[in-house]
Amino acid sequence: MMSEEPQSSGSEAVTSVVGRLLQHIVALLEARVDLTRQEMRASLRDVAIALFLLIAALALVLLMIPVLVGVLILVLAQVVAPWLATAIALAGMLAIAAVLLLVARLRLRRRPFAFFAGLREDWRLIRRALERQR
Repeated sequence: MMSEEPQSSGSEAVTSVVGRLLQHIVALLEARVDLTRQEMRASLRDVAIALFLLIAALALVLLMIPVLVGVLILVLAQVVAPWLATAIALAGMLAIAAVLLLVARLRLRRRPFAFFAGLREDWRLIRRALERQR
């Protein structure tokens, strides 16, 4: 009987060690999940701040365009009549807009819209299926 007692106490010691090990592993995993959650929050906050700053910079750039046009008109007004300087600036802006529109049109024509072709094909299949059911 004496030989059985040490084995049972040794067996209990092993199970308690394994139990504590599992508790530590679970605690470690929970800590890792919490740390990952905190890192994700910090990263998302950094991304949100960066996006806000980019939007603010873009807004300032867009607000600078009229100022740039005004400066261009004032500089041209030193050489030609103010009305002519304004007309030249307007013509330049119209030319830039026309070039941008032409480039956009060429890009749109170059690539067919597979989306609309797919919708047409789906519509045909649906109509055929409906006609078969009648």
